[in-house]
Amino acid sequence: MRKIAIVGFKGGIGKTTTCVNLGAALALRGHKVLLIDTDTQANLAVALGIKKVDKTLSDVLARRITAEECIIPARKNLDLIPSDINLFKAQQRMVLEMAREEIFDELLSGLTGYDYQILDCAPSVTLLTINALSYVDEVFIPVSMEMLALTSVQQFIDYLKEIHTSLGKGAEIRLIIPTMYDPRRKISAKVLKLLQKLGPRVADPIWVDTKLSEAPGKGKTIFEYAARSRGAVGYAKLTELVATMPPLAKNSKHPVKI
Repeated sequence: MRKIAIVGFKGGIGKTTTCVNLGAALALRGHKVLLIDTDTQANLAVALGIKKVDKTLSDVLARRITAEECIIPARKNLDLIPSDINLFKAQQRMVLEMAREEIFDELLSGLTGYDYQILDCAPSVTLLTINALSYVDEVFIPVSMEMLALTSVQQFIDYLKEIHTSLGKGAEIRLIIPTMYDPRRKISAKVLKLLQKLGPRVADPIWVDTKLSEAPGKGKTIFEYAARSRGAVGYAKLTELVATMPPLAKNSKHPVKI
């Protein structure tokens, strides 16, 4: 099973869009996929059109239910552990616990039977994000075509190295995903070129597409909303890359190889 965190220290870079559509595309290929929302904004359920949520990750963290009891079937081969605003309070309680950076390892360990677990993380340094980075093996970083987003990538790489040092383990940054790429803007080409110098592998860019912005409002993936759009083509291509990536070398959990 591959465990992947979608992380970025800047909002509006396409994290949730990437999580939903990568997960959906992998499910369409026949893989069993679990999405886990670790962001208090709780956008995954909305993006998938799930209107009624009774149990969330915050209940799991409070030990009221198990992670398995929190799972919601979202599509064929695609399940979800949703979030809600109570996740903020749950995070405050986590601060008081022993081994607080490894709570996900404890509470999510029973989630078996999946080919992929994909975690959508908040765009900030939180205990939830640290737990996610400790729990997963791989990190994907979406980056919008702006200089500020580029700066946040370098900050995140440095931060992940610190986590690796302090915890003695850490996920590997395996992929940078350029999002909102517009070939008409010179800044897009400039940022893309700079990303390719950072070290981790850079995927082909996801082109800017209004359909990607509209789909979550309809509670649909891009493949359901506009299957022939540039966004759908981009995420299908990304999914092909992810599905064919070689497995991580055993016992090689390093934050980034540069």
